[in-house]
Amino acid sequence: MFRIKHYLKKAGRSICYVFVVILLSSCSNGKATKSLAEQATAADDYETTDVHAIQQALPSLMVIPSDNLLNEYGALSNKKYDNGRKYVFRDYQHYLQANKDNQQILSVIQEAFVNMNYPLTDLEQGLKQLSTQEATDMADELEKDSKTLLLATIQPDIILEIDYRNKMDLSSHDVTNRSLSYTLRAIDAYTNKVVSSVNESGIDGNELVPLFKESLESKMSTFSQDIINYFSDILYRGREVTLRVAVEKGTNVHLTDENVEGDTYADWIVDYLDVHSVKGAYKLQRNTDDELYFVNVRIKLLNEDGTQYSVYKWTREFCKEIKKNLGVKATNKAQGLGEILVTISGL
Repeated sequence: MFRIKHYLKKAGRSICYVFVVILLSSCSNGKATKSLAEQATAADDYETTDVHAIQQALPSLMVIPSDNLLNEYGALSNKKYDNGRKYVFRDYQHYLQANKDNQQILSVIQEAFVNMNYPLTDLEQGLKQLSTQEATDMADELEKDSKTLLLATIQPDIILEIDYRNKMDLSSHDVTNRSLSYTLRAIDAYTNKVVSSVNESGIDGNELVPLFKESLESKMSTFSQDIINYFSDILYRGREVTLRVAVEKGTNVHLTDENVEGDTYADWIVDYLDVHSVKGAYKLQRNTDDELYFVNVRIKLLNEDGTQYSVYKWTREFCKEIKKNLGVKATNKAQGLGEILVTISGL
């Protein structure tokens, strides 16, 4: 009976998601989408009125330079932690200060999306938050590369990654003439999947920033629509993440152990995903005594009242239920946005 009620409830939610997708498709097509403030209810009803899903329908964005671009400006290097483990060091601050055009190119992209009412975090402001977070993580002895920490701090839905070259045009008699080539990719921050991309080359002119702005403006309608379509799919089918449940070393607990109801811990976790993933969407890729690894796990993006439902909140509830039902301690040790890592140990 419980499962019947649950699936009926999920069916109703799916209808709601379809409604959101239809609204998304009709509110774009190159036209500016209303901001959250413009769609908000009256102030006196704000606390008691459910948040309409469309108010949070546009994905949050952050613009960053590509690794190729960082490398060109000497802002990418390989380093080692104290324990000898290697990591890639991305010095975004050095990149921004290396050339005035670098900041201006990012600003052109940001302005284009802000004008379409996308929620967006400026890279430089994000780095200021990052400095505070890095100090906290150093105190906690956590190991995170700057990009992982930046994404974990800002938590954008989509990364806009720019890569460009502005070289002298050898075919021109004008020594000031340049040839611009660029690639702008929209990337799912949780899965690293490329959502859409703009590729242009051989754009001739003397001024880099105006050339780039004019070219980007001509591509924005299609580029933005691709992002909206992708995010509409996430609203309907859920955000895709990976989930790894691992037993801590030295713990006298195994996932093949049985709980009080006679099911193994692994079986209970699989049953939990059946109910708490969107339409039971997931794939079990690895199953051992001490580890379960799931890919393509779909987690809902919105609560029933339209407010956002985060991966962190899903993981927190998952850990609570493990302790309650299995009698073991579960700890969230994830670092990446879309990579959930839960470790299990004895109480």
